[in-house]
Amino acid sequence: VCQVEFEKYIESCYQELAEYVNAYDQKMQMKRENIAERGIWTAKKRYILNVWDSEGVRYEEPKLKMMGIEAVKSSTPAPCRKMIKDGLKLMMNGTEDDVINFIDKCREEFKNLPPEQIAFPRTASDVRKYHSASDIYNKGTPIHIRGALLFNHYIKEKKLTNKYSLIANGEKIKFVYLKKPNIIQENIISFIQDFPKELGLDKYIDYELQFEKSFVEPLKSILDSIGWNVEKTVNLELFFA
Repeated sequence: VCQVEFEKYIESCYQELAEYVNAYDQKMQMKRENIAERGIWTAKKRYILNVWDSEGVRYEEPKLKMMGIEAVKSSTPAPCRKMIKDGLKLMMNGTEDDVINFIDKCREEFKNLPPEQIAFPRTASDVRKYHSASDIYNKGTPIHIRGALLFNHYIKEKKLTNKYSLIANGEKIKFVYLKKPNIIQENIISFIQDFPKELGLDKYIDYELQFEKSFVEPLKSILDSIGWNVEKTVNLELFFA
């Protein structure tokens, strides 16, 4: 219908407009791109569509089309990327309660993952630049670099350099938030591949904060645009009804 009826009609309208404004040549064209039953717009040119048909290709199951949405980034832990994608699909095909229950389920699964899987991936640039001989790191050091310098310091202090390589400039690293107080009195630690359990920091990993930053916050930025919550809320009016 779009190709046979709508496109021809729109083309004739553009031609009429070109003649009306005395255009040198008619260059305006319009074609149908997607057919979607639902869509979420967070801002101009930032949206998610639940697409059933894309440029004439019909799907058995709807596919998500995301434009300008940065919820799923390479800097997000891999398990959370999949969780976020599944959450977006649920937004399109489920209810607010479905999404809230899904978030609760993901939170429990997240708490059982090892540090290596929940950590934020980054690249350690300028490690030398921010190093301080007296205070380990300088003021204003980016959080993942601060974690890298702390890692290097305590790996050397514990004489673990035979097991763990020190983090150098350009190294691919991961970092996790730590609960305070803890034995190093810092809220962060980075590592290269394997979390250094010998430092005794694994029991201080802040799983709740990791989950909030890597999963809940990206999802919430989209849920806010449709007025949905990430957790069940209590209506005080119910107590006085």
